[in-house]
Amino acid sequence: MKRFISIMLTLQLCIASFTANSESINYYVIAKQAMPFQITTDDEQHSGIVSDIIAKIFMDKYTVNYHVYPFNRMISKLEAGGEKNWVTYGSPNWGSVQAENLSDKPIYTVSHSILSNAKSDFSYTDISDIKDKVFVLLYGFDYPTLQPYIDSGVIQELRVKDYAAAFRILDKMPNDAIFIEMTSRIKYNLKIQSKDLSSYHLQNFSALIPTYPIYLAFDPNMDSELQLFINRQLSALEDAGTLTDIINHYI
Repeated sequence: MKRFISIMLTLQLCIASFTANSESINYYVIAKQAMPFQITTDDEQHSGIVSDIIAKIFMDKYTVNYHVYPFNRMISKLEAGGEKNWVTYGSPNWGSVQAENLSDKPIYTVSHSILSNAKSDFSYTDISDIKDKVFVLLYGFDYPTLQPYIDSGVIQELRVKDYAAAFRILDKMPNDAIFIEMTSRIKYNLKIQSKDLSSYHLQNFSALIPTYPIYLAFDPNMDSELQLFINRQLSALEDAGTLTDIINHYI
């Protein structure tokens, strides 16, 4: 009898451990550079388009463990395997671990723009217009369609750690520098830093960086039932108009 009780207790502990693991997901967040998709605060509060979608999907169903890292370090963590059943966001255009296993539906369509200082008369029509400009780009992010121009020396790049630094360079070098970034992130960061958009000139840059969709990106070894649950929840959020509401809240 004692042996039976011991076996049953062991089984219950194993089941409890499995349940705890199956009801927990690991969400990876880029620190400081991913607003408005992922927004973090000093008191460890999370918001933003992707973070709000994650919160809605797993609300009352799973425990979300947040892992916040600078971009390059986050990618290194994920390429090394990451925590079990991890999720973040990605795109087929980005390659590597952020493209290996994506949600069935996209969550947003990304476009890129050129931001220049309004004091400059700069206007973009083709590559010849930007050959003498300093391209301000964020550390860590790759731009595959720009890389051949960077490698050949046609484009002179200047990497910065955040948006505040990018805006400062545009203000100090109005006739020489241009900032290339996602349109949504430019607009959001200008707003939160109380920058007036009329002080800058925003031009579409889809000729060199075409628009593309972004998705939720999953652990390549994610539990199949969990991935099915996420995709179903994401579809329900889209059908209910919740995805559009979340996006419109930030952009």
